[in-house]
Amino acid sequence: MGETMRIVLIQPPVEDFYTTSIRLQPIGLAYLKSAIQAHFPEVDVIIRDYHTGHGKCSIAWPKELNYLKPFYPFADRSPFSTFYHYYHFGASYQNIVRDVAQLNPDLVGISALFSAYAPQALHVAQILKAKLGVPVLIGGSHVSAVPQDVLNLPFVDFVIFGEGERPMVAFVDALLGNRRWHSVPNLGFKENGSLKFNRAQDNFPLNDLPFPDFSDLNRKNYPYGGRPLSFVVSSRSCPYRCSFCSVHQTFGQRFRLRSVENIMEELRLRYTQGYSAFDFEDDNLTFDRKRMRLLTQALQTDFARDDIRLMAMNGVAYFRLDDTLLTAMRHSGFQELNISLVSKNETLLRRLRRPYHFEKFEQVVNRANQLDMRVVSYQILGLPGDTLHSMLTTMIYQAQLPVTIGVSPFYYTPNLPIGVNDYMDKPYWVLGRLTSLGLSKHPAERETVYTLFILARMINFLKHLSGINQEVHLKELFESKETRAGKEYLGLLILERLLKEKTLFGFTGKEFKPLPKFQYPVFDSFMRQANFIKQPGKGVISLKGNSKK
Repeated sequence: MGETMRIVLIQPPVEDFYTTSIRLQPIGLAYLKSAIQAHFPEVDVIIRDYHTGHGKCSIAWPKELNYLKPFYPFADRSPFSTFYHYYHFGASYQNIVRDVAQLNPDLVGISALFSAYAPQALHVAQILKAKLGVPVLIGGSHVSAVPQDVLNLPFVDFVIFGEGERPMVAFVDALLGNRRWHSVPNLGFKENGSLKFNRAQDNFPLNDLPFPDFSDLNRKNYPYGGRPLSFVVSSRSCPYRCSFCSVHQTFGQRFRLRSVENIMEELRLRYTQGYSAFDFEDDNLTFDRKRMRLLTQALQTDFARDDIRLMAMNGVAYFRLDDTLLTAMRHSGFQELNISLVSKNETLLRRLRRPYHFEKFEQVVNRANQLDMRVVSYQILGLPGDTLHSMLTTMIYQAQLPVTIGVSPFYYTPNLPIGVNDYMDKPYWVLGRLTSLGLSKHPAERETVYTLFILARMINFLKHLSGINQEVHLKELFESKETRAGKEYLGLLILERLLKEKTLFGFTGKEFKPLPKFQYPVFDSFMRQANFIKQPGKGVISLKGNSKK
């Protein structure tokens, strides 16, 4: 170890059919950097985001995902396309090794945030350990779920489970001093060939945490609507106990909030740094309505309405919203609303311990639409115990409201509270990604999830079809499709053929090819039961009489 200790904190690349780079800003690493340097200013901490800003390259499908090839058979260029190419998103492993070696760190810390992408984090750990021989520490949500599995790997020296700021500060203190690891909370380490795990302790109070240090991040790599975007975390954990959610594995059971003054101080700092879009990554931003009202007032005082753009892409609890709060959010810079319906099945929601209030949901959606807020409503497909009837009913419900439908096949991360029994015998990183099309080992159920996933894209296509300001029949849109161009024409043509030929076709760019895993009877059931599709705004598309008897 040199005179100055150097720690390199790494966000690794990911491998999947797709990525959402804007959702992977390494704010957790930025919190760790600021916490370490607040207590040990002599320590050099460097963040490397090897995911965002490094491009992508097509790679071979992992053999564990070959069962999906009948569902993703070719590169579809239609508006209803799913997936085909499998990618490595981020820096190559060779470049990562070369770059980190040049930094000459005394400690490497790696974020394993999602179980689906843990193999990439672990591979980075393995190659850096082999090349550099320095201690390797891994943290993140995947570690919090399975700390023993990660620490048991020969190239991992330490793990931190749960929130990382207090443990990381204590760990660096021990690393600089006596190396008595037993005093470091939330730490897993190895001693005489055994795995040791210290007890967890509460993190520092949120208002006492220094703001995340973004100095190593290029803000141009995180754009949203042409604006540099900054994540903001104004609370941690969640007061609810939905059994399909893993938030409490990392953030504990106690819901904690930052003060409005503390949040605004961070936002003002970020604004001076050039950020003007802010995404609140809270798991329950609006739970404390009084705090949220005060926050919107402060935002309106400190920023002109067009100066900033606000969002909460993690979603907000619709049952904690009302007309007054929605109006205040709109006036303070929120242009969109992400809300999670999950399902319309009350029996299922009660079993999942998920709060619900459908009348409130409709009130929130309609008020947000009046305020010209784009509403995204989230539905989970393939939850254990759910049925086709239930999932289709939920989708029809959303089709008839002015929302964009955000569907996600249910994916399982290790040790979730929800009970999952009859599922595929696949590795955790397969079960933990939505592209796996649910957990069921029964092909028919997977085909149902696949079909509903595409059906949601069809509904959204019609919801956002341009030039509709009144009620129009779907047949009229088919008849006038020649007046449209690009994907609007292509999508209407494919839907028209689907109704006539009872087969869904994709488009390669040169020819139409059938997608045999799409279940026409499911589509037909939707067309028979959904009388109309409501667009955001005033447009309505009538479906009456379109289903073939």
